Amino acid sequence: MWSASVVAVMVSLCRAVAIVGNRAAAVVGHSQGEIAAACVSRRSSLSDGARVVALRSQAIGRRARRRGGMVAVSLARDPAIELIQRWKGNLSLATVNSPGSWLFLEIQNP
Repeated sequence: MWSASVVAVMVSLCRAVAIVGNRAAAVVGHSQGEIAAACVSRRSSLSDGARVVALRSQAIGRRARRRGGMVAVSLARDPAIELIQRWKGNLSLATVNSPGSWLFLEIQNP
């Protein structure tokens, strides 16, 4: 489960920087970064953060198995929209992580 590894690296990097005296006044995050921010700010324990990562991954996996697969792609806006239109009814946009990072959900036809 690489989600847990990503969160662990984010938390570790923040804590390593704090050890050398550079302590953040605030932390923010998106998606797994929100979990890491909660751990770094000590609003959540590392074990609770790991539990949230595991439960989140399981929930996403269950949804993907019921509806189809998920894929993250790096595309500019126009090619991403063209892709959705080309596969209309079989591909939907799950989220936009950034202007060049899209998460698509494949819809399985029964």
